Amino acid sequence: MKVLFVPSDNNSTSGAFRSMAFLNRLLNEEHNMQTLVVLPSKEGTGVELLDSLNIKYTFIDSYNWIIKSDRDITQEDKEKIEKEKLLNNFAIKKFVELIKKENIDIVHINTTYSYVAAIAGYITRTPVVWHLREFLEEDQKRQIYDKQYGYSIIGKATRIITISDALYKKYESILPKEKLQVIYNGIDERDFYKPEKSILNNPEKYIFACAGAVNYNKGQDCLIKACGLLKRRGIDNFELLLAGKYDERYRKIMMDLAHNYNIENNVKLLGPRNDVKEIFEKADISFMCSKFEAFGRTTVEAMMSGALVIGANTGGTVEIINDMETGLLYEQGNADDLCKKIQYALKHPEEMKTIAATGRKMAMQKYTAKLNASNIVNVYNDVLLSFKKAEVIAVIVTYNRLNMLKQCVNAVLNQSYKSLDLVIVDNASTDGTEGYVKSLKEKRIKYIKLKKNEGGAGGFHRGIKEAYIKGAKWIWVMDDDVIPDKFALDELMKATTIPKKEASFFASTVMSMDNKAMNTPGIDLRSKNGYPYWYEYLDKGLVKINAATFVSILVNANAVAKCGLPCKDFFIWGDDTEYTKRIYKNFGEAFFVGKSKVVHMRKGSAALSLMTETDASRVGMYYYFIRNTLTFTEAYASQEAFQNKLKLFRKNIMELKKSQDPLKKEKIDIINRGIHDYLNKKYDYNAFENRMDVFYETKTGEESNKKGKKKNLFIRGYKCLKDNGIKYTMKRIVYKIRNNQL
Repeated sequence: MKVLFVPSDNNSTSGAFRSMAFLNRLLNEEHNMQTLVVLPSKEGTGVELLDSLNIKYTFIDSYNWIIKSDRDITQEDKEKIEKEKLLNNFAIKKFVELIKKENIDIVHINTTYSYVAAIAGYITRTPVVWHLREFLEEDQKRQIYDKQYGYSIIGKATRIITISDALYKKYESILPKEKLQVIYNGIDERDFYKPEKSILNNPEKYIFACAGAVNYNKGQDCLIKACGLLKRRGIDNFELLLAGKYDERYRKIMMDLAHNYNIENNVKLLGPRNDVKEIFEKADISFMCSKFEAFGRTTVEAMMSGALVIGANTGGTVEIINDMETGLLYEQGNADDLCKKIQYALKHPEEMKTIAATGRKMAMQKYTAKLNASNIVNVYNDVLLSFKKAEVIAVIVTYNRLNMLKQCVNAVLNQSYKSLDLVIVDNASTDGTEGYVKSLKEKRIKYIKLKKNEGGAGGFHRGIKEAYIKGAKWIWVMDDDVIPDKFALDELMKATTIPKKEASFFASTVMSMDNKAMNTPGIDLRSKNGYPYWYEYLDKGLVKINAATFVSILVNANAVAKCGLPCKDFFIWGDDTEYTKRIYKNFGEAFFVGKSKVVHMRKGSAALSLMTETDASRVGMYYYFIRNTLTFTEAYASQEAFQNKLKLFRKNIMELKKSQDPLKKEKIDIINRGIHDYLNKKYDYNAFENRMDVFYETKTGEESNKKGKKKNLFIRGYKCLKDNGIKYTMKRIVYKIRNNQL
């Protein structure tokens, strides 16, 4: 098994980095795995630790998605974020290449900070394990700059690990609960376990220690105050060692505070240290003062070393320390309470020795690196097993048609072809659809209820995306009013083996309830010598086509990977024609399968036509038909064909003006609106030939225009930018962006 690890930094003193490093060592040495760590920067000390543990690593420059949460975002912040997002798109491309080159089985994100490798994992359909190790807002005063988007990306991971119950409770209502799992950090006992150590044996000088970044959120100020109060109460035979990085401003705050309490000679700020184990080895008491620690690696390290640990009663600390059993707890932020706990400990050395020994024993039972690695391996095995999805995933989009949906779902689940799962996308139905789907208790069904009706286009966009990420090789697409014959999918799958080259999609034969032809696909008349050759595979029951509707088509997942998703901004009508034309043009041939049969339960079998429409409630929907038809006709057909289509719609207006149609005013208005919105480019349907919004929600439509139709960053990143007619290489583009030249 090959696992790619991605940390947030290149820092050997970071608890998260050290946990990851020792996990890698055990996976390589004891579990016969191959790991590769990808560092976000060459600057840092993490490589020294990785080298010492013989861990393979490489570098891909990338940026995190974290900002400060205790102040408003400035315009400068926004510009910085946009630039870093663009640069990260190049990083994603490099991760995709690396995952493919190394044949990575699992992508393991070791932090809440980084996301680029996860996107690459989703693109390559590699299982992603996301390890959440931080309380952002509560402990670090940090947050993901776009929480909604960020949590949606994290939520797509195959499994999400939290390092404590406290962290689990934060995310259980934010992320998919069924994917969350608690696995406590593991500490390398070879470095920290000191079974013979005894504490509080030298009353002439007690050693206090606190390891971790020195800042306001970590609570060392409270500890200094408590030690100051201790001296005022007559106890000054101690030395307080603060090991961890700090900035000069906070160093001054700490030392000024120590000076005010007249203990500046007792307090030593040691800065970042790689010898923390030696500090814990000589410490009598260690402290965890963080306002909201996610786990507390140093808490366990101190316990293993045999020190007495006094911790704040918040976050993951209360899961490690059982008060007066494995350590002592005090009220976080209360210096007087902390002082009293220290006093009690010093006055009762024998009792504290017993508590420290109990803590050491408990740490060795619950928090060893070996146990952590074993638990992680179990997750990997479970993930790989669960990631082996059905070869085909069907996608049904529904909206307030429960009776039809029941028939459709029943027909799909009872197909003769059995390697089949199902995604149902519900466009915010109000007719009991959700209750029905959940009552089925069918493991093969993934139910997605959208917050609002996004139309058929939005539903298929979401459904195909879900099926693709789940690892489907083929995606079977249909509306809720389609009833497939029992052998419909079987025949489609048989057809996939016939063409000489990889095809983009296959379409079923569609009949109406009264046995009339419906949703007939466009015939492919392309040929090399001027003669149409649509019948190349006619003896096999296949006809070459160039477009079809979403009424039972089987889409190649590789075509999705190359050409993207349906345009959800189409809302309804034309999204299927545009999409099938796109993948036909840019990926490969498509075929009509005569033996694959379905019934379309739509009222009336006639083709859509505004001119013959008699239902006033449906007239408004033709706006999308007109706008969308003009859009994809210009994109895929000749200019002559486009002009003819435009002339036809304008001719319809003239015919309606002369007609006695009672709905002519409404119809004329709809045609005019459709043409107007197309001609004025109200919607920005960029890059049809290679839409890269499969995993990025791009800004389109009116929102895009409000920003001056600025090209979305993902498209900009993947297209060769031009300047004075010169095409830049990818490396040159990155250089120019970083130096504000683009």
